[in-house]
Amino acid sequence: MQPISDRIVRVLKLFIKAQFDTPRVECQSLQLLQGCGIQGDRNAQVGSPRQVLLVDQPTLQAFGLQPGDLQENILIDAGIEAIASGQILQIGAALIRPTFLCEPCAYLETLQKGLAKRIKGRRGWLGMVVRGGAIAPGNPVTPTPYRLPPLTNDAKGRFHEFVSRIPTGKVVTTADLILALGVSNAHYRTIPALIKKAPSELPVHRIVAIDRRLLTRHIPNQAERLATEGVELQSGQIGDRDRWQPEHFHPSLFTSRTDAIHCVSSPPLTPILKTDAPGKS
Repeated sequence: MQPISDRIVRVLKLFIKAQFDTPRVECQSLQLLQGCGIQGDRNAQVGSPRQVLLVDQPTLQAFGLQPGDLQENILIDAGIEAIASGQILQIGAALIRPTFLCEPCAYLETLQKGLAKRIKGRRGWLGMVVRGGAIAPGNPVTPTPYRLPPLTNDAKGRFHEFVSRIPTGKVVTTADLILALGVSNAHYRTIPALIKKAPSELPVHRIVAIDRRLLTRHIPNQAERLATEGVELQSGQIGDRDRWQPEHFHPSLFTSRTDAIHCVSSPPLTPILKTDAPGKS
């Protein structure tokens, strides 16, 4: 990441949303949890590449939007076009890995008609927390020398990248796949086509149904291929022993991958302002 301007880029505002049907809240600080996301935020989830959303003030100004309108967690004061997937940014005590650009969604049409089309490529960067810590307005946004593999903005490309890394002797469910790719539930219907069109070297036989049963309709020799890898069926289902766990879905800088023990039950921090925008997609 090259300098965005001659001055230091800083955090302007921070937002959190505890539940889908509750208002977005502006906070004086946020606690980020390694491998999980923002403490108390509805998008905090181990294995997700959508834990954090960064948006820049110039984009809001260009489209006549207010802070929080784009569902951002972190609003910075300069353009984000120099950010690249896989580079590691430091904000406060935390390290964030930008993953891919946030895609426009139907919610944006409730702000301005045609906004979803006009804002394409500028909705903001999604990211993962690779080191936890507190962040606050005024913190500089600093590129670090650390790097992790980049992710493509294309869901099909992310499918190939992720499935290629499923270890021998492990499986993921279709729900795991949706989580790891950072796509909506609407993509469940695309999974059979992705499996069918996958190159022969891609281990799609390591994908099982949401109930952990085999996808023999789409992968006829799945049972035999998994058996050769030591994967066992228990009453027609894959056991937990052979499931690839979400904390391993994405590369990490550190041996200890998550603060997952704090990921579910932690309350949100004290708000300073409420907004009416619904949760980010």
